[in-house]
Amino acid sequence: MYLTDLNGKGLEKISRDRGFDAFPMFSPDGKKIIFASNRNNGGTRDTNLFVADWVD
Repeated sequence: MYLTDLNGKGLEKISRDRGFDAFPMFSPDGKKIIFASNRNNGGTRDTNLFVADWVD
């Protein structure tokens, strides 16, 4: 997953997993991020949702 500014510049990688990380959304107050990932699924096709504190 990556962040950019509104102009599509300032590309910054925010995910370090080699697998599927996608569909990020921030909480309305901008303090948390939720995203879907296939990491830690034990080799299955399960997709997990992760919620994390967002720290600048």
